[in-house]
Amino acid sequence: MGLFDKIKKAFDTGGIKVDLEAPKKFDWSDPTIPVRVTLTGHESETRSVQQLSFSLKDDGDNQGAPGMRNDDGPSRGDGRRFSATYVHLLALQLAPGETQTFDVNIPLATNGGPGLINRMSFTNGGVTLHFGDQWYVLSVSAPVDGANIAKADKVRLRASGRLGDRHAQFS
Repeated sequence: MGLFDKIKKAFDTGGIKVDLEAPKKFDWSDPTIPVRVTLTGHESETRSVQQLSFSLKDDGDNQGAPGMRNDDGPSRGDGRRFSATYVHLLALQLAPGETQTFDVNIPLATNGGPGLINRMSFTNGGVTLHFGDQWYVLSVSAPVDGANIAKADKVRLRASGRLGDRHAQFS
């Protein structure tokens, strides 16, 4: 095996295609986020996919999008405050060029999403509570058996704040 073959194998995603469709907005009072995932097989070989792995994370701070907490310092190193995962089991054999679509309902946190501590920012002027809309990134990956990296897709969606676009500041 040559150097190029070793490099290529290190970045092998299994040769499939993953597409994610989701609503543009969700509400924490909803029990699930309904999504559609489309998998397209490798051009010439059957591929085995055992699961779809979903991740919902709030979009990092200082992105300049409406509803973002631009003045906050992130509470975690990646600028995110909320993170949830969900695994949907498949046990699928995807034939060459075959396309399969799956409708999945991703359960939302039973406690209603980010808690009070996730909506706080601490500044020199005091503590700010943020209750407005927040942007999230929903991603799905479909690990292929024998591949080193999972093929993935992501979408950006918004959740409305419980108390509208208001915030309170305490000093």
